[in-house]
This record gives sequence, C-alpha cells and structure tokens, in this order.
Amino acid sequence: MTVVEVARRLRAWEAGRPVERYSTLHHAVARPGETLIVAFVRMAGESRPWGIAWGHPEDEPVIASVPDGRIRDDVAEIAVEFGEALLEHLRVENWTINPLYQDADPSDLRQVWVPNGQHVAMFHQLDYAYSQTTFGGANVDLLNALGRLAGWLFRDSNRSGSQHVIDASKALREAYAFPAQDARQAHLGYLLGWLLTDGDRPTRMAAAEVAEAFPVSPTMDPNLERDELDGPLAKRRDLLREGADVDSVEAEIAAVLIAELKRRWRLCEQAYDVLANSDRPTNPGVDELVRVALGEFYWQCQARELKRSDQTTGPPFIPHPETDHHGSAAASRYLFHCASDEAYINCLIHDDDVLFEEAIGDGRAIHGRVLAVTDEGEGRSTRPVWTIELASDTLHRIREGGRIVPRGSAGHWAAVRTIERDGQLQIVIEWSGRKTKPLATGIGGKPADETWVGESIAFVADDAAELTRRRSHRVWKAKDGPGGWLTHGRSGVQILADIANDTPDEIVDDVVQIEDEPR
Repeated sequence: MTVVEVARRLRAWEAGRPVERYSTLHHAVARPGETLIVAFVRMAGESRPWGIAWGHPEDEPVIASVPDGRIRDDVAEIAVEFGEALLEHLRVENWTINPLYQDADPSDLRQVWVPNGQHVAMFHQLDYAYSQTTFGGANVDLLNALGRLAGWLFRDSNRSGSQHVIDASKALREAYAFPAQDARQAHLGYLLGWLLTDGDRPTRMAAAEVAEAFPVSPTMDPNLERDELDGPLAKRRDLLREGADVDSVEAEIAAVLIAELKRRWRLCEQAYDVLANSDRPTNPGVDELVRVALGEFYWQCQARELKRSDQTTGPPFIPHPETDHHGSAAASRYLFHCASDEAYINCLIHDDDVLFEEAIGDGRAIHGRVLAVTDEGEGRSTRPVWTIELASDTLHRIREGGRIVPRGSAGHWAAVRTIERDGQLQIVIEWSGRKTKPLATGIGGKPADETWVGESIAFVADDAAELTRRRSHRVWKAKDGPGGWLTHGRSGVQILADIANDTPDEIVDDVVQIEDEPR
C-alpha cells in the first residue's frame, strides 16, 4: 500500500464513511438497457453453475437453476438459456440480428456486471465446460458459442482498461477509499453497507458487518448447503430411485437457490446504481479505453465468429481454455496486454486532478514555468524548443531522451534534450508530436509561439504503448528473428486434454489450426 493510499484510508476513517478516490470515474457505466447483471451459484466442489440469474438493472432478473448441479445435462439446459441471452446482449455474430462490427461507436458498448472476481472466474469455467464440448445435441453449437464468448470475456477482464466485464466490488474499490482492511473489501455486501447506510462510523460499520455474514461468491455457504439443501437432495435421490414424483422437493431446492441468486444479483444492481448515479463525471479518456475495448471485441471474438460462418476467409483460431498452443498468438496477446497497462493511466490523467497529483508524487509528472521558446527550424520547417524551469526540490523520473506530454493536450509530445541543475532545475525539450498545432491547454498557442514564455505548464511522462502495440503485430512476422524458435515452433505431437467430457478431446496444434486447413 502506498503512502497516498494510507492517507486516503485514514481520511475515510476520520470521516466515518467511504471517501472518493479520484475526481472522475475510470470506466464506462453503460445505460441500463446496455447492461446485463449476472450472478452465479454453484455447489461446493463443482465448477459448473447450479443456478444463474441475469437481467438488466431496474428489471426483474431471469433465474434458472437445476435440482442437482452435478448432473451435466441438466446444467447444459440452463446454460443454453443463459447463453442465448448473453450472446444476444453482446451482439455476437450468428446469434443476433444486429451484430457489432469493426466500425462500432463507443455508444455501442455492452457491459456485463458481476458481483466480484469469483463470478468473473465463472466465465473461465464456462469456457472449460462448453467451448469444445461435443455434447448438447441440437444445442451443441450454442454451447460452443457460449464457451468461446465466456473465454474471451474472462481473458479480456484481465486487461487494463477492459470495459466489457465489470467486477462490481472492484469498481467500488476503485471509486472509493473504504476505512477497512483489504481482505474485507473483496465482499460486495460489506462495501455497500458502508456506502448506503446513513449515520456515523459505528452505524455504518455495524451495517457492513451484518452484510458481510452473507456470502457473495458463487460457491454456496457450506452451512446453508448442509442445513437446507443436503436433506432435499438426498430425498430427491431416493424418490428418483423409487420412481416417485419429485416436483415438491425440486421446488424446495429451487426456492433456496432463487433466494441466494436474487441476493447476489440485487447487490450487484445496487453497486451499478451507486456508480451510474454518481455526481462524478466519467473521465473523458474512457472514450479511448472503450474504443480499444470494442476493437478487442471485434478482432478477438467477433472476427472469429465471422470466420466460422465463412471459412473461405481462413480457418478460425479458437484459443484453448487451458493454455496457449500457439507461440505467436501468446506473444502477441502478451504484448497487447502490456500496451494496455502502459496506456491506461495516460488515458485518464489529463482529466483527473487527483490522479495527476499522484503522478507528481511518484515523479511521473512535472509542473514548471517556461523560461524560453526558440524555433530551430530552417526555411518553412519548424522545430520548437522550450526551456522549462522546475523547483529545485522536484522529484522526477524524467530522463534525457524520454518523451513528455503536456497535460490536457494528449497527442502533442516533446523529447527531453537535457536536464541541468543550475540553482534551479531546468529541462530543455524539443517538440515533435503535432508541433504545428495549438495546444489544448494553457494559453492554447502553438509550441513555437513565444507567448508561452512565463506560463506555467504541466507535463506527464509519455508511454510506449503504441510501440508495444506495433510489436504485438510484428511478432507474427518474426519467424526468422530472435526467439523465432519459440514463437513459431510446432508441437511435435498432438495434445490430448480432457475438458469436462467423458473422453479426451484431440487438440489440433494451433499452428496448424491457423496456418493450415481446418480439421
């Protein structure tokens, strides 16, 4: 925990309530009609869901459950119902009349909200269960599509700046500082107890502790499962052996599951309402994060579904839920996630004062006064050079040869020529990015405009996200370069994996899957 986080938590404790972490929200909050809230429950020791609740905020959720979560075919039936809704909601090719394509607008974003990170992990379990299953009869194609989509949702949720899957408890922690230990802040009910209860610190703390007693994770409370469900499950098993009617005992099981699903779903809905109705604006930089997220959805999910419809465009590459079998795909994805990490803060820092103050404290941003402006260009060319004076005690991580961006004017950038200390700290920079365009900050002049002399201006360290993105594309063509043996190697043998089926599935080597004819 950083000093800034400690200070925030102490302020929250002093105020007796959660306090805002930043001056803006750092992720999109889609409209209710574009938001699907999802909650799962499962039996202890099982990976497949025992029940699923889904629906839009302000509406009643659809709830589907099975009497026994260990029966694969029964679970597949509720997965089909949920899959139809999820595929339609996210506008996936072949499963909607209005699929989302490459030219999508940020307003086209569809989100899935879940109570916490363990519910996010359930998408990985659905990927395991259904993306490559051969069971399901007439519904096998839909189950495969659900598994592929769930796999993409899980993988993308781990990328900085992802916008499609929102972990509600994480979203609240990013928006507010709570006067509580980190471990307790993983519980959505606990966070909402602090946020939604009126009164002083003891009153809010008591409400949070009461809410904390009820589990939010997909796994059922062992005590509840033992006391209220073990008996009906055993009774149902005996009735089935006798060939007797089981409707009443199945209704008893369903009532318990429905109550648990509704509670988890309502908590997530409350978290959505808190952020959707916040007085704080969404950071303008989120539009760029949404644009990237929509591009990821198209290239990593939708384009593959399109190839399945028309394989004349090439065989679709379906990532395996267990591991990477294609070195180039793995390397490319790794680099793209690195680029997202690098770009995330710089997308938001231009419009969030608190985030900028954090960057100042970390040395990733500076604030100084322009001492001199010269133009070293020849003829009609321009090469603006600034000398900037900083306070002598300024702590910074700016380095000669590095790049800095004027805060509030993303797109402009300058290279750091020299850093000298002569009484005061002086930095000489040469403008390169958009050097003939007026800055969108300060006096709004062009970099070569001498009226900048005497003006105060802030800069943030530039990131190398664009370079890393280009590397993520170039890795595909690096067959003969360093590391080519790793990224372009071929598996010597076929790989067998048992993915929730009775018999192993043969996993075609993904180099073959991409580069040769489909099998």
